[in-house]
Amino acid sequence: MKNNEIAIFSVSQTITQRIFSVLAERKLDIPVYEYHYADLLDKAEQLIQGGTKVLISRGGTAAVLRNHLNIPVVEIAHDLHGIYRILQEARKTSQKIAAVGFPRFCHVLRYYQNMAQDEFKICQVYNHYDIENVVKTLAENDYKLVIGGLTVAEMGKKYDLKVVMGDTDNITIEQALDVATSMLNYINREGIRQEMYWSALNQSREGVMCLDQSGEIININARGFTLFQCSTGEKIFQKPCFKPLYASIINELDVQDYALEIEGESVQVSIKHFSNKQDFYTIVTGSKSEQAGSSGFRSSKKIASQTFVTTYTFADIIGDSPAMQSAIAQAKRYAASDMPIAIQGETGTGKELFAQSIHHAGPRSAEPFIAINCAAIPETLLESELFGYADGAFTNALRGGKPGIFEMAMNGTVFIDEISEAPLAVQVKLLRILQEKRFSRLGGDRLISANFRLITASNKDLAALVAAGEFRRDLWYRINVLELRLPALKERCGDVMLLIDALLSREGIALRFTDDAVNFLNAYPWPGNIRELQTAVSRLTVLHDVNEKVDVKVLRALCHLSASASESNEAALPLTDEVDLLKKQEQKLIHSVIKQTDGDRLRAATILGISPTTLWRKMKIYNLE
Repeated sequence: MKNNEIAIFSVSQTITQRIFSVLAERKLDIPVYEYHYADLLDKAEQLIQGGTKVLISRGGTAAVLRNHLNIPVVEIAHDLHGIYRILQEARKTSQKIAAVGFPRFCHVLRYYQNMAQDEFKICQVYNHYDIENVVKTLAENDYKLVIGGLTVAEMGKKYDLKVVMGDTDNITIEQALDVATSMLNYINREGIRQEMYWSALNQSREGVMCLDQSGEIININARGFTLFQCSTGEKIFQKPCFKPLYASIINELDVQDYALEIEGESVQVSIKHFSNKQDFYTIVTGSKSEQAGSSGFRSSKKIASQTFVTTYTFADIIGDSPAMQSAIAQAKRYAASDMPIAIQGETGTGKELFAQSIHHAGPRSAEPFIAINCAAIPETLLESELFGYADGAFTNALRGGKPGIFEMAMNGTVFIDEISEAPLAVQVKLLRILQEKRFSRLGGDRLISANFRLITASNKDLAALVAAGEFRRDLWYRINVLELRLPALKERCGDVMLLIDALLSREGIALRFTDDAVNFLNAYPWPGNIRELQTAVSRLTVLHDVNEKVDVKVLRALCHLSASASESNEAALPLTDEVDLLKKQEQKLIHSVIKQTDGDRLRAATILGISPTTLWRKMKIYNLE
């Protein structure tokens, strides 16, 4: 084995001899060490610096190595045959026997004891420093012999106890060697692959850097080092030139072609967020901007005012029904004002669509629009997301602190969705910032002036929550200066087919509907509103043959709309048995994904393809909290 890529730390002279016999039999040249625990980590660090990639050890030594090093530690398992041999050896000297070891060793000892009905004392320790006290106590209680590893042997000699050192069989040593060899091969293969990737990345003309969840730069290529003026290990939130993008990174919002000024140079930056089962990371790419007009890039000055631009305007709102036209007209009147707006509407009626449109049509349209959903953020984090926190405010806080929503939305619009879910403590702070137009970060002592337009939304009747004592009355008066109620889809007579046509047009698909199907769609109550309609249309685009007309039977099969509209045009109602089955399947699926993501609602909602708000509501319905 070249460069000592695998090394073994033995825990007893007996095991060392067995290891050497196995290595000789397999013709392997792997170094074996016996070290006092005080010198263990220093030697391990030296080996790692010399090229060691995998360590093999056992018991407490393996635990110490695993807890302090960042390379794999393969453990030689405790086996019943080894325990049998050391007990037989110990019985030759004394019948009063004590075994001292770490939890895994003691677990196997107890298993053997129960199985063999063999009486001996088991003394469990959790660190090497406890061993001397245990051995000393054993000596004071007339024990003459102790079983254990190197440290136990050292302490036994100090207190005149005979020691039988731990043993194992050759099979477990061979198994550990096999695992370590496989692991080393994998590490080397991945290392070569990473070198190839990184070499290719360094040839890129784009700057590329990878950030972890805390904003620390994990990797950056050569072009990125020059372009971004950043290095591995630095925090992006300590780089003032990236401040316009802080909120995008914090709120996991993708950014495309944003012109950022770095050291007097205009850099075109894009941000993409990725996640897997364990980790979340952000990739930032950039290239040097050319002059606007020659490259097609917009100027930095123009984009700088669009850090958090709105995606939607009133032109994107589809609906000719009187109820929808009335809501649009009212929203346009509100847009000209700077007073707080409270949007009321069922789930899926387009509350954020209206909020963005109001911002875009208002006097603050050139400033940031930042949205936050109270239902999607844990209560413990909501306050820091809204108000930010100061340096050292709590454990694991970012160095230098973090700006909150109100700070990042300076001169722009803050949209708080599902405000009904804001805890009372947060409601108090919201009331204060609306009254005083000033706030401080969590753990901070500096007051920050606030200048923003507030839009809130809720699918619950806030007036009823106020009457029930679940929402502060004084805050309700502050946020409900202008009230906008959005109609449910069932109230928008004639809009359903308009929306379906628009959704199909976006996909470049044309479908034909029978008259009965159109009547059916218009009569269905759509409890999930636009979101449910989008889901139904998506199923149709995937599963239905475009050459055939969509009829009522197809709608029932694909959209789970089970009862046809009657001649009197009454609303169709789903069949009870089918709904019950669907609910059970949905509950099972949500429970599985929540378990898979360790309770992370944002990741779970992404996997399920629904909004965090919808997930939170369904969790409440199914008692999955």
